[in-house]
Amino acid sequence: MSSRLEPPKASEERRPDRPAAAAGRLDKAFAVFLEGERGVAAGIGRNISDTGMFVETREPFPLGSRVKVTFTSPAGGAEMVLEGEVRYQCFINFTRSDAVRAGMRGIGLKFVSPKGPETGRKGTLH
Repeated sequence: MSSRLEPPKASEERRPDRPAAAAGRLDKAFAVFLEGERGVAAGIGRNISDTGMFVETREPFPLGSRVKVTFTSPAGGAEMVLEGEVRYQCFINFTRSDAVRAGMRGIGLKFVSPKGPETGRKGTLH
């Protein structure tokens, strides 16, 4: 076991191709909608970064599948859609402090470029 005061070992050093876990992540919970080959599902987006995010959802999508993630503003109107690939699924069972059993399901998404031509965009983006 290593001390937190010791410098990291070579195997523990941050690789240049991977960002630090906490750097550049938004630690907020927000509603999202998922759309994929299996249909549409609602979820709670968490831990979003420029490369991906975690989504709690009752309807996890299969590993490797592509899903469109729609973010909406709380006031309505503004909307943003990104495409992600399901990289992992998470099923967590736990017991709350009042001894009630509970659980959570979710998926880890890696943001990817959309497949095929995009529709709805006209002209250039400035």
